[in-house]
Amino acid sequence: MASNLKVIIDNNQSKIKIPSGTRMLVRRSCHAALLHELYDKQTTISVTFTDNEILNAHSAQRASNFEAPEVIAIPSQDGEESLGELIISIERVLELTKVYDRPFEMGMVYASVHGVFNLLGRYYTDQNKKNALMKEEAAVMGQMGFPPLADYSSF
Repeated sequence: MASNLKVIIDNNQSKIKIPSGTRMLVRRSCHAALLHELYDKQTTISVTFTDNEILNAHSAQRASNFEAPEVIAIPSQDGEESLGELIISIERVLELTKVYDRPFEMGMVYASVHGVFNLLGRYYTDQNKKNALMKEEAAVMGQMGFPPLADYSSF
């Protein structure tokens, strides 16, 4: 299904060295999220690695105050050729993985999956939608080999 996806990645930050394999992990995460959502159209996602300063400059683009602080999804205006752009703060991902004592790779998978869901119009607009979407994100992360961020059995 998601084999029709092209992921273009640019690194627009110089504060943090991007670990080897990160770009491939982000591509795999985008593919996994689209596969989970049964999205089978040919499309492109642009991913920009940035720092907190640039991410904050884009904060007006956020769809809701529930959106993850490490990623902003900007849906495309050109129709089906591109789903849109993900702006991921490498600096913020690293901060959060230290706070929650999780691997950097797990933070990048989460940011990518969450961002793709946002590009598809799925947001944390209230607590019920947040809980439902977090379950879906956990399912994709599990398929990618990462444990869920929380226990979702009570949702």
